Amino acid sequence: MSRSTLLTSPVSFADFILRLVFFALAPVGIVLAAELFPVRGVLIDVGLALGVFFVGEAARRYAARSRVVRFFVHEALAFETYYREKPPRRFAYYLFYPLLFPYWLTNREARREFWMFRGYTLGGLAILLVSLGWQYHRDFLPELGLRQFLPAVVVALAVETLLVLALLMPLATTVVWYHASYRRGRLAMVLAVGLASTLAVGVRLSSTRDPIVSYLARKRVVWRTHVAKKQAHGVLLEGVMAAYNNVWRARNTGAGVDDDGKVQGAPLDAAHAVLQKLYKPDEVFAFDLWASPRSRPRYLVLYAEARPGRPPIWVALKDGAELRKLSELPKGALNAMREAADTADALGMLWDAE
Repeated sequence: MSRSTLLTSPVSFADFILRLVFFALAPVGIVLAAELFPVRGVLIDVGLALGVFFVGEAARRYAARSRVVRFFVHEALAFETYYREKPPRRFAYYLFYPLLFPYWLTNREARREFWMFRGYTLGGLAILLVSLGWQYHRDFLPELGLRQFLPAVVVALAVETLLVLALLMPLATTVVWYHASYRRGRLAMVLAVGLASTLAVGVRLSSTRDPIVSYLARKRVVWRTHVAKKQAHGVLLEGVMAAYNNVWRARNTGAGVDDDGKVQGAPLDAAHAVLQKLYKPDEVFAFDLWASPRSRPRYLVLYAEARPGRPPIWVALKDGAELRKLSELPKGALNAMREAADTADALGMLWDAE
């Protein structure tokens, strides 16, 4: 292009500002989605497609020489070919893409573009099936089966598709358009803003007190507890005792208790280690410890937070002895478990009282 229209065309300027704002906000949704749902595969796919788009003919030469390379970049090469022949549409089209669902479902060209992002080749489908099989073996067995796994797969694929339609398509087509139309300055600016936003949200999440537990991990905690009620009760009781023995019985101080009663450090680590006798490594982080009073605590509660319409999963000690009724817990423990005060006897709901 002979000169930029950024400062001479109000439409071009508004389009650029809209893309810039989107690049600043979209990484927040992408990072959170990656933390809460298994969507990293689609992020890798789109990243690979953009990489192949940038290198163009070089990727084609390597693919022609190697079947292995061709297997991994086949979809990316189709992506590069499509946008080399047909430039992306206006940004507003991709910004409101999910709302245009009836159109791109019935329009042949729009449907073809959708499959550039969300379709599966034979190789991609094989990789997906292998990945799902490994997840089933690693995260669900032996207590959970296909009854729990298949709905989880549907939820994950739905979130993945929504992520592609709402966030990745506007980002990817912006990069393609600016690169193909030689608007390198604008491309550098939106990429810089996107990178800064990604780093900012990453730093913010890494500095949180509690680790982020994925949606499916929390669901597996509930399912596994209900399927193995007696075992869950025993493991949770053993876990809270391990935390008690780790600090309270030995030192009888409030070390490691935060102002809101949450317990960090060695006691929580000891409880998590015991919980892995039943729960998977990513599931144990759904459990927290709460103690009261902060100085020389007498109460210790190990719990997974309640969700709307769901009671919390908990066990509690008072002076080293198990409490079995919700009414015996201090108010602070109920607040920590959020909706616990609105439920009936959680212990009776989750396992048979002995």
